[in-house]
This record gives sequence, C-alpha cells and structure tokens, in this order.
Amino acid sequence: MKITKILPATIAAVLVVSAVCPARAQETDQQKAMEAYLKNMAVNENHARLQFFAGVWDVKTTSWMMPGASPEVSQNSCQARSILGGRFILTEFKGTMMGQPFEGVQIVGFDNMQKNFVTFWIDSSSTSFFLLTGTSDPAGKVFADTAQWADPMTGGTTPVRAVTTILGPDEYRYEMYMGLPEGSEFKSMENIYTRRK
Repeated sequence: MKITKILPATIAAVLVVSAVCPARAQETDQQKAMEAYLKNMAVNENHARLQFFAGVWDVKTTSWMMPGASPEVSQNSCQARSILGGRFILTEFKGTMMGQPFEGVQIVGFDNMQKNFVTFWIDSSSTSFFLLTGTSDPAGKVFADTAQWADPMTGGTTPVRAVTTILGPDEYRYEMYMGLPEGSEFKSMENIYTRRK
C-alpha cells in the first residue's frame, strides 16, 4: 500500500525534473552561443591597428612583370575608410597599370575566429577574387600576408607574399612578391603611400 502511494509521487518528481533539465540545458546552450557570437563580433586592438590606413593617399607604384624586367612607375591614389563599426577598412584604388586605367577595391579586417588579418581584393585587370591571410608584428607596424592566387597563364595558382610596413604617421610601403615555378620568388610590385593633407 505504501509503495502504491509513493510511486505516483516519485513519477511526478521525475517528470518535473525531466521537464526542467532540458529547459536549463537549452538555456545554457543559448547563453554559450550568445557569448561565442559576441566574442566573434567584438572590435579589439587588431581592428584598431587597421584604422591607421583610413584616409586619402597618393601612391607611387613601381611594378615588374618578371625578374630582371625594367620597372614601370606610375602615380596613383586611393581612398580608405573604416566600415561596419571599425571592423573593416574599405579601400578604393585608382590609377594606371601598363598604361591602362586601373581600379581596385580592397577590404581588410581581422577575423577573430581565424585569429588572422584577412584581405579581399578585386580589380579591373581580372575577374578573379583574391584573398590573403596574415599576421602583424607585436607593435602593429609590419603586416605579412600570404595567398595562392589564380594564375591565368597556367590555369592553376601562384604563391603570393605581401609585406606592409608603416614607415611613419603619414607613410607606408606595400611590397608584393610572386612565386616562380622552381620555388623562388621575385618582387613584382612596390607601392609607397603618402597621406594627402
């Protein structure tokens, strides 16, 4: 008789606990998800470093088509601005390349999940999308990026390395190195940016 009276009470308690536990587990999962999303969207010191590049710049471009070739020099310009709450820098580049009008668009940011700087580039000389990933030195003065870029000559990809060096409060240098089939590389471009005042 006692067992019969206790059994319904025990079952009721188990049902209540069973109903409450999934609700608490779900609440905990939602809280963890929210914390993860907030951490990923947070603007931090890496994004702050990129704010240096916002502004209007005059650009002296020196480029080489291949190792040992004579350089081509052109005067160009770009305008860069901070977007999306300081998470990215959007740059619009205008000038000439090989005597032809040239335009490019670049977006640079820091990916909190990858823990890397990421650069997206498109321009009027190609229909390809170019992506680079990289890091900076502790002082945030030198940024080093690498990528595999589409190579129209081979139909494959070419290794690319880029180094951006802040030279002063109103000047920085961008250098690009292209990989060669035998594994070496050559400097294919150098941009010197001077902030327009």
